[in-house]
Amino acid sequence: MIMKYPGLIEALKKFIPFRVRSFVRSHFILLDYDKYIWNKSRPVEEDEWVSREPQYPFKIGIIREFANYHKHYAAACREMGVSYSILDISKSKWIEAVRTSGCDAFLAWPSAALTIWKEMYDERLKIMVEEMGKLVYPSYKELWIYESKRRTRDWLEANQVPSPRTEIFYELKEALAFIGRSEMPIVIKTSQGASSKGVSIFRDRRKARNWIKKAFRKGITPRRGDPRDRHWGHVIMQEYLPQVKEWRMVRIANSYFGHPKGRVGDFHSGSGRVLWDTPPVSLLEFLKQVTDIGGFTSMDVDVFETRDGRYLVNELQTVFGASYSKDQLHVDGRPGRFLFMQDRNQWIFEEGDFARNSCANLRIEYLLTQLTKRDKREACIRK
Repeated sequence: MIMKYPGLIEALKKFIPFRVRSFVRSHFILLDYDKYIWNKSRPVEEDEWVSREPQYPFKIGIIREFANYHKHYAAACREMGVSYSILDISKSKWIEAVRTSGCDAFLAWPSAALTIWKEMYDERLKIMVEEMGKLVYPSYKELWIYESKRRTRDWLEANQVPSPRTEIFYELKEALAFIGRSEMPIVIKTSQGASSKGVSIFRDRRKARNWIKKAFRKGITPRRGDPRDRHWGHVIMQEYLPQVKEWRMVRIANSYFGHPKGRVGDFHSGSGRVLWDTPPVSLLEFLKQVTDIGGFTSMDVDVFETRDGRYLVNELQTVFGASYSKDQLHVDGRPGRFLFMQDRNQWIFEEGDFARNSCANLRIEYLLTQLTKRDKREACIRK
């Protein structure tokens, strides 16, 4: 019925109790319905898949994303007068399409709604970068970490970046032993799952044990996830930090943004609330330090500010949506960005609309700069 009448289901959705919708989500495959909804959210039309503009000598390849997030890149290219072509690397002949595209660089926004989609992007972007020598932005390293709490935790620990204490177990016996001695409440996560969909907070040790056993046996499906896409064979457990303030801190090249996330219940992510406190200089410096360590030039760093004033990195996301506000920073009610002036070791606020199209404009601006520098280097070598 959902496949035949998605419009009817959408119209009736608001009359269906949340518990009923959650039950349907967890027991029925709604991927066709989800695709219907995604394709309604201003997709890039077929006549917009290729655009040729005279302002720049470069052509950018935009890699298609299943939920149409690539539309932000296409909109930014049209605004900036950048030639682009949209490519679908999920197809069997994707290598030929990339090889013959005539693109100077590629913009990526991996799909992570399904584990298999994220794995496909990881595998094929790696081939593009390491075997075909293509320039992909954000960098493959940033994209590899994206939407993987396992990879994020290990990167943070390897680089000694302050973060909440997090344990990852691949054996049931070890996981149960840990939960038996840990302080409660405790946070248990799936590796993928945006907007807190894969995050649960347990105050009851018995319920936590049951969740862990299920994770190792039947598997866990994040809230609103496809029931076939079960996360199993491991658990991620994180210390519970009460009364923290969570900041979304964003760096795109030398543009810095930040604002607190509003909180609903136990969660900041996915709350739908945006606050506009101006991040202090100490937090901007923390953002710069973390991104400098990784060489990251396109990164959202979600930071917990504890009651005793510590900054702890909770998540790293190289691309992110902006469903609730197109801005990422306000100072005295004015949207804008912070710039770090290296020669003066000083932070400068610049008013303006710098987070357009979920920061896609800034990413493209940086990518064009890198392409220009590359051409100049190659010209010098030829001389």
